[in-house]
Amino acid sequence: MHIQGKYAPAFFFRDKTGQNFKSLIQSLTEGASLVISSLYRTDVFYQAASPHTEEVMKLWSLQEQSFDLKKLTIVQGREDVLEHYFTALVSFSSVNQWYQSYLEEFRLACSLDQNNPILKDLKLCEQYLQASQRTVARPTAVGESSNLLQDKEVFTDLVKHINNFLN
Repeated sequence: MHIQGKYAPAFFFRDKTGQNFKSLIQSLTEGASLVISSLYRTDVFYQAASPHTEEVMKLWSLQEQSFDLKKLTIVQGREDVLEHYFTALVSFSSVNQWYQSYLEEFRLACSLDQNNPILKDLKLCEQYLQASQRTVARPTAVGESSNLLQDKEVFTDLVKHINNFLN
């Protein structure tokens, strides 16, 4: 589950609520979870034997009165989730201040939960993206998604972002 941009502040986990939410998800799904939340981007990942999207949404909606589910992007399936995560990150990185804030939260999540299998998947995403033959939309300077780059160029950008996260 993911949101970024101008609607993201309504979904931002303040203080330690992100870690508390992560614990709730782990209890509900009996699997790994990861919450990375900055003011303009929040990502919620979980692994489970069966989908728990509706339950996770209900728990998340308890955080804010103006919680609008329609603003969230929900992606299921490991490969699709990883691909969406990094392609959205390329777009998000165009606003450096927001991106740097998110990187800080990502690094904090890494330091708090080094053995998290979802974090390991994020690192393995590089291999998946290299094998992918898809074309990905990249925003133009005006913010539209009309300029399509071939996989190799997108992959190069994504590897740069992955390396930023891991260093």
